[in-house]
Amino acid sequence: MRPDHDDRLEAEIARLEDLGLDDLRKLWGRFLGAIPAHHGASLLRRRLGYELQVRAYGDLPAQARRRLKRLHETFKGDPAYTALPSLGLKPGTMLTRTWRGVLHHVAVVVDGLEYRGERFGSLSEVARRITGTRWSGPLFFGLKGVAEPKP
Repeated sequence: MRPDHDDRLEAEIARLEDLGLDDLRKLWGRFLGAIPAHHGASLLRRRLGYELQVRAYGDLPAQARRRLKRLHETFKGDPAYTALPSLGLKPGTMLTRTWRGVLHHVAVVVDGLEYRGERFGSLSEVARRITGTRWSGPLFFGLKGVAEPKP
């Protein structure tokens, strides 16, 4: 997208701040159809700003939209839920690491990680339990390479 187009989009999104609730609802109707009666002006502005960006740049990939929908449902069910950063690990994956002569197994489960019957929210927590010191979990389990020293 050209810079002048970016400036126009930015100005159009900024103009949403000047619109009252009735005007925002009219704009919503033009862009999205059925107007939700229970949404306030702040939420309408954010959603309309997103819609303007989608029209200019395209929407999120389907996979990202599905992931956001799953996260939304999970957060609704458990507001205290903490999502794991994606390492591309699917539930059922088993990670192993030998540390000081002992083989350790970590299972990737739907809501985190399981190690010796205990649930963990991150690989770094598991690595700390195993070693007693702070570690990058992905590094400890060989999922992330060691950075090369800069010359």
